[in-house]
Amino acid sequence: MENTSEVTNDTDTNDELIPSRKIQFWTILVFQIPSLACTIYLLYHFLFNKHLRQPLYNHVIIIILFLVFLVEVIDNPLYLDAYLHNGRSSFHSSSTICLIWLFVDYGVYGAITIFLTWASFERHILIFHHNQLLGTKLKRIIFHYTPLGILSIYMMGFYMGVIVFPPCKNIFDYNIEACGMSPCYEEVPWLNIWDYLINGTMCTLIEAVCSISLLIRVIWKRYRAHRPIHWRKHRKMTIQLLSITTLSLSITLPQSLITAVQEIVPGMNNFASEVASYFFYLTDFVVLFLPFVCFGCLPEVWPKLIPIKRRRQRTVTPFIMTDARRTTLK
Repeated sequence: MENTSEVTNDTDTNDELIPSRKIQFWTILVFQIPSLACTIYLLYHFLFNKHLRQPLYNHVIIIILFLVFLVEVIDNPLYLDAYLHNGRSSFHSSSTICLIWLFVDYGVYGAITIFLTWASFERHILIFHHNQLLGTKLKRIIFHYTPLGILSIYMMGFYMGVIVFPPCKNIFDYNIEACGMSPCYEEVPWLNIWDYLINGTMCTLIEAVCSISLLIRVIWKRYRAHRPIHWRKHRKMTIQLLSITTLSLSITLPQSLITAVQEIVPGMNNFASEVASYFFYLTDFVVLFLPFVCFGCLPEVWPKLIPIKRRRQRTVTPFIMTDARRTTLK
């Protein structure tokens, strides 16, 4: 279906956000600049350092950081511009810009949720079933690269289908953030339920279950099993995942539960709507803080950012003398 656009001149549509646009502008701007710099720094090292690029557990992190980069260079600047001008963009908007904005705002955020869920599940394979499922090149293609490809194609296809080529007409309002902040597919019941409950709530719950069970399995294997796993070998990927999912789930899990109640329970469409507005606002900080969490879990890149001069240590060894009669004195 074609996408149509309407420019609404009624200023009443610019309802005040919760929190206010001024608060959102300054709080996001403060973290946007260092977060973007950290994202670029990490992507550079992941892509050009083979010791970071080759480990399988870093591949999904690279994808997530690339998605974060898209949010930080497209979505956040558009929102900041709108917040600065009371909901209106400072430039002439168009349906193309609106489609790109909505695609990143919905599709990229949705993809981050999906890949965080896969990361929490794949850690079980990498730690406990590596030899059985990833021991050969063919197995790595089947159980590692293929799922990443399928998820990428699915997310791209789904959001391209519902936003760029929707089964309805998108009506854009250029006087409100994200051109109205509501693509028309949300009015199609089964698409709306699929997106919010399957792509959103269910994936968040799976991420929570996989992360908690991973922590339990690691502790169990470490302290109770007769054949404990090599903790030093798997510590990095475990801490990396648990740090990222703790940040993510602290915001997305309550938000997903509220959304589930609003969508499933009859007559609860406005359940915790004001609280949900704050969680929607805090979702931005999940993306903004993700690069910092990844950086904190990668000590390999620390010295390159903060050079540390190490003092040369003198090695003291015994002094041995041998006389003509081959008598050794120490």
